Amino acid sequence: MSVRAFLPADADSPGEGQELELDEDESRYLVKVRRVDPGGRFELLDGRGGVWTATLVARGRRARVEVGPARSPSTPPDPRVILLGLPDAAATLEALTGASELGASEVVFVRCERSQGHLPSRARIERVLRAAMRQCGRPAPPELLGASPDKPWTLRDALAHRSELPGVYGEPAAEDPGPMARGVRLLIGPEGGLTPSEVEAARAAGFSPATLGPWVLRTPTAVIAMLARTWY
Repeated sequence: MSVRAFLPADADSPGEGQELELDEDESRYLVKVRRVDPGGRFELLDGRGGVWTATLVARGRRARVEVGPARSPSTPPDPRVILLGLPDAAATLEALTGASELGASEVVFVRCERSQGHLPSRARIERVLRAAMRQCGRPAPPELLGASPDKPWTLRDALAHRSELPGVYGEPAAEDPGPMARGVRLLIGPEGGLTPSEVEAARAAGFSPATLGPWVLRTPTAVIAMLARTWY
């Protein structure tokens, strides 16, 4: 079932057989963009992990839907923690899309020496996360840490986070370490990469290098490449 819509943000978890109205944005998406007709079925998400099958009852500015059975919660995947050296705002949003679609459990925003600009607004971040969840069917977004515009984490604090997990950072000249652990911390530098002193700090904190190819990748591409390696 590839059509998905979200409950209103302030709605309680619905029960099977309950009828409710979607907000105007979700109604427009369901009816105008995806062209669901009355009687059509789709997935209803609350953005907090809840997923239900649902049926469109009536069109309108606020579409009316009937809630069906809840989907059984899936087993949480192994933790995949992204320590994201802040790039510019556009690259940050692109990286969040990839992190969401490829199963990151946490994204920690880190102010590195080569970080540029500031975090996007919380509203822009929420829109990007919602779009990613709608596209891939993920029931809840990754947890965001250091997401206040003026309070990204320092590298020192980020390297100490979730220290029970192995840590990896990308390095073009590194040897291929073989299969990557599924429960892992992935340190991704900003555009321009990590500085030598930051690499030294990562190594001192127990992080190991892993190659992602012979060239320096854009930050969003590195996020996708690193996460993809943890699934295979």
